[in-house]
Amino acid sequence: MYRLSVDSLKPGMVLGRAIISDSGTVLLNRGVKLTQFYIDQLKKLGYDTVFIEDADTSDIVVEDDINEKTRRKAIQHIRALFSVPVSEMKGLKKTTVSEIKREIERGRIKDKLVNSRLTKNIAAVSYQIVDEVLDNKMLSGLVSFKRHSDFTYKHCVDVTVLSVAIADKFLYDKNKLVELAKGTLLHDIGRVLINKSLYEEPRKLTKEEFELIKTHPTLGYITLKDIAEIGIIAAHIVYQHHEQQNGQGYPRGLKGDNTMPLPKKEIKKGYIMPLAEIVYAANVYDALVSPRAYRSAYTPDQAFFIMKRMAGTHINKEVLKMMFDIIPAYPLGTTVIISTGRFKNYIGVVSKINEDNLSRPVIRVLFNDRRKRIEPFEIDLSANPHINISGIII
Repeated sequence: MYRLSVDSLKPGMVLGRAIISDSGTVLLNRGVKLTQFYIDQLKKLGYDTVFIEDADTSDIVVEDDINEKTRRKAIQHIRALFSVPVSEMKGLKKTTVSEIKREIERGRIKDKLVNSRLTKNIAAVSYQIVDEVLDNKMLSGLVSFKRHSDFTYKHCVDVTVLSVAIADKFLYDKNKLVELAKGTLLHDIGRVLINKSLYEEPRKLTKEEFELIKTHPTLGYITLKDIAEIGIIAAHIVYQHHEQQNGQGYPRGLKGDNTMPLPKKEIKKGYIMPLAEIVYAANVYDALVSPRAYRSAYTPDQAFFIMKRMAGTHINKEVLKMMFDIIPAYPLGTTVIISTGRFKNYIGVVSKINEDNLSRPVIRVLFNDRRKRIEPFEIDLSANPHINISGIII
């Protein structure tokens, strides 16, 4: 299978990976033969890319980092829990931050969440995600297909998977990984308390609007901090997931020291908790490789390039190093273009990951420099250092 722009789809192509809606239901399953109706619906719904497979790529199977059923369940549980504060805020005539805080402090939202099935479901699916992530040696590097309008729920799951995988490499025990998963699944709950048009409209925000968005970690924290089933560690992950190493993050301007976020690392006053440093990096990666209202998705290698420039100032350098060790720059099934050598401008798909060198995969070349389909052949980039590639969506 390989990644293809929805605009390039043609009837008869076979879907290589399931499309899951923002409610957690399967819209189109893997193996479905696309019709013009299905293609038009995908465009209408706002999906920008899908995976398709054909005779030349049927052996390239991209497995999810967690079970599809677990992913769907997690999305459904997040959506259900997030609907509580949304429902309770419906009667508000104004939506100033002070009024939202006042409404949270009135306690009705907390009353509906304390000892509820909703929080118990989040705890249960957190255990499930941790177990499944721990079974993987290396992440796929691929995230769920998102539309900018259903970004939040799927984003929370993708950030959780990546955060747990990174934290595991820093030797956090299972209990702490579950606390991390709970916090990361809920890290954007504060967003649903803010006018969603601020996230979905493809325009530059005013200074006042951006200041409002910057309050979402605080709103999430005060919503969750007294709920025992969620726990204080998870609540602080929600609170700190936008803090940066240079102290220029929000909402409190906490700092980092760019050292390894190990389990026993002392948290000094005014500094970011280690688990939140991990979540910040995972959050940035998933946001970059997902489509947003104001831009298309970056390819994973483009995201890595951007994040390298953020290392030390925004992202903890040690977290980023670890992240690069477990996520391939060119994930299995992604489309790439050859930028140097005899086959310059030929297009292929990553058919195998070299675990000893994640940035030099095996690629199966499918198109020539005029984008005409050719008899496939493979190039192992680890044995051909003169050939370079970059990600592309065709």
